[in-house]
Amino acid sequence: MKKNLHFVLALTLGLATTVSAQDWSVDSRTRVNSTDDATSTEQRVRAAVEFGGETVSAYAEINSSATLGAVANESFTNSLRQAYATTNLMDFASVTAGRMALNFGSGRILGDNDWVQGNGNTWDGFVFAINNDFADVHVGYAATDMTDAFDATTMYANIGKDMGAMGFNLLYVNSTEDVTGSENTSMGLDATYAMDNGAELSLGYYTNDNNGTEMDLTTLGISYGVNDDLTVHAGYDMYGENGFYMASGSFGDFYGSGMEYSTMTYEGTDVTFGGSYTMGDFKIGATMHTITSEDETVDYSVMDLSLGYSLSDNSGLSVNYATSDRDSENEFTKTWISLNVGF
Repeated sequence: MKKNLHFVLALTLGLATTVSAQDWSVDSRTRVNSTDDATSTEQRVRAAVEFGGETVSAYAEINSSATLGAVANESFTNSLRQAYATTNLMDFASVTAGRMALNFGSGRILGDNDWVQGNGNTWDGFVFAINNDFADVHVGYAATDMTDAFDATTMYANIGKDMGAMGFNLLYVNSTEDVTGSENTSMGLDATYAMDNGAELSLGYYTNDNNGTEMDLTTLGISYGVNDDLTVHAGYDMYGENGFYMASGSFGDFYGSGMEYSTMTYEGTDVTFGGSYTMGDFKIGATMHTITSEDETVDYSVMDLSLGYSLSDNSGLSVNYATSDRDSENEFTKTWISLNVGF
């Protein structure tokens, strides 16, 4: 493992000496997970570099994670989270190829799931993007053909459009695997509307058909800027008969800013409310989630608290605390400190 780490670091330094880097960033997160009878501490560091120009550019990001206090060789992992190149096609479109973390709309269907220790959700393939006055269009394609082992094709198409106070995002994803005969088709629609009084309304509708098992989710939300410093928000998520869960989504197995929850394979609701307040370079926030199921077998709450400090335009420090009473015998808490430095 040490040899792999030395190789990656040497490669990164080699690139830094042969190209003109435009942007460097380092993100560090230390997270303490606690129950009534157990505690563990996780560390994650991501280092990224972007270089090139308007015609051709490249981006690479390394993800290193460990469980502090555990046996070093068993807890440490080092991987290449993102590595892709982008070329401009006559200022009309662009083509990107490689491994990349994608986020479209709310991220419920395609999102990078940044909460996890590892790479999260990344896309290995090609992305063709068209940006014009009509709409932002992205089309992605990836395929693997390994006879008698793995034969799969995944593609997506996303269209985003802003029209003054209104905004829309439509996403379609289809994945097929010939060896197992499975097929997964997902669609998502996000819409926002900014009102004159400072409130912003949001609506989301998502469906997923996995070999005949249909899931759906409808979301309603509102945020209101009371003044330049204070913002309040509320939301209502309605899960269909089979719930809604996608491993490729931003939330994955986790809730909101990081609290674990039972996979939403049941019909239920999630009611949220909270707010944030900015005091100069400091920002504090709080969000409360109340989760219930239709048959009342699931009923618990989640509280997320955050305190952030802006070090510069592209660097910041934050402390988060989250607690959940989803287990009647144990209270789950998570505390994490994040440092992001960009230059």
